[in-house]
Amino acid sequence: MDAQEVCLALNISKRSLQGYREYGIIPYSCIGGKYMYKESDLAKILIQKER
Repeated sequence: MDAQEVCLALNISKRSLQGYREYGIIPYSCIGGKYMYKESDLAKILIQKER
């Protein structure tokens, strides 16, 4: 998933997503200058966010 998809799924801003990356809240890969996220990692965050 790219950053825009993650922001929509988590209902957060791009700046919040940047903070999540900086503080290690969400794992990511940088491919060709583009941040990519695994759907499985996103699912874990969504479960934690519901609690």
